[in-house]
Amino acid sequence: MNKNNCFDFLRFFFAFDILLAHLWELSESSSLFFLSRITDSSIAIKGFFVISGFLVAKSYTNTPSLKEYFIKRAKRILPAYVFVILFATILFSIFSNYGFYSYFTSISTYQYVAWNLVFLNFVHPCLPGIFENNLLCAVNGALWTLKIEEGFYLILPLVFYLLTKIKKPFFVLLVIYIGSILYWYIMQFYFNKPLLAKQLPGQMSYFVVGIFSYLYFYNLMKIKFKIVLISIFILIASYYFPLIFNVFYPAALGLIVIISAYSLLFFNNFGKYGDFTYGLYIFHFPVIQLFRQYNLFEKHNPYFMGVIVVLLSFSLAIFSWFVIEKRFLDRYKLRNNASQN
Repeated sequence: MNKNNCFDFLRFFFAFDILLAHLWELSESSSLFFLSRITDSSIAIKGFFVISGFLVAKSYTNTPSLKEYFIKRAKRILPAYVFVILFATILFSIFSNYGFYSYFTSISTYQYVAWNLVFLNFVHPCLPGIFENNLLCAVNGALWTLKIEEGFYLILPLVFYLLTKIKKPFFVLLVIYIGSILYWYIMQFYFNKPLLAKQLPGQMSYFVVGIFSYLYFYNLMKIKFKIVLISIFILIASYYFPLIFNVFYPAALGLIVIISAYSLLFFNNFGKYGDFTYGLYIFHFPVIQLFRQYNLFEKHNPYFMGVIVVLLSFSLAIFSWFVIEKRFLDRYKLRNNASQN
């Protein structure tokens, strides 16, 4: 498989799209509402899940043991994730309406830490005395996707077990895909539960498209132009006839994402200075929330404040990569190489 790809660019593009989408939504600034016309966090998240399916499937097949696979996944996600939760908990004690003693003796503070550390952010998303007058009180609403991502990591070995056991990869993946679509339709339309519809079973179709693209990569690339044309037609049709074409939407979007990763050659070296995507994703939400708490988008020029939010988020992403993420990944690589020698 060709190592030249622009996954780093696509992941960064999706993360930046989500940042801008949250910026106009959480700021509640009418001046920034124009961003709603050029951003779509839902598509970006789905794109992330497709890329995850492709890259994690590749990682799994190239990893000699199940233990090593889980260690690699944990090293990539957990260090920065744990840091952003604990860092936010401590830092926001300064900005809370509660005094320090009340804040750190409040059970709500420790409920936030505990539930977020086990990826159940929705159970207790807020800290005491912080963001109470914002659109949302959630400290970091972007973290909800990471429990799904972790779920994908746990499910992937089972998927590959079924693939080797049944020996009909296309059939297995198709069944999972259809099951995911059915779950989404039932929750979205029958039970009218959109929050449940977007949880792991409903997102599994995107992850499966990523796995499928990895397993059938060479076959897909041979007819990539036909696939792109058909996929574009499906995406447009799903906008006008959602009940019919939404069945094919994950496949169409996913295939375009993977083909783009190996076609946009100009962006192949995008990540040569570092992978700042994850940091940008997990740090931007609380930055916007803090600006909103003090009405900075109203007191000052909202465009200027938006630029400051972006720059602060980028700075924290760079910090996250070089101080936290890269150190843990490098430490793992050194230990792994030592064990092989």
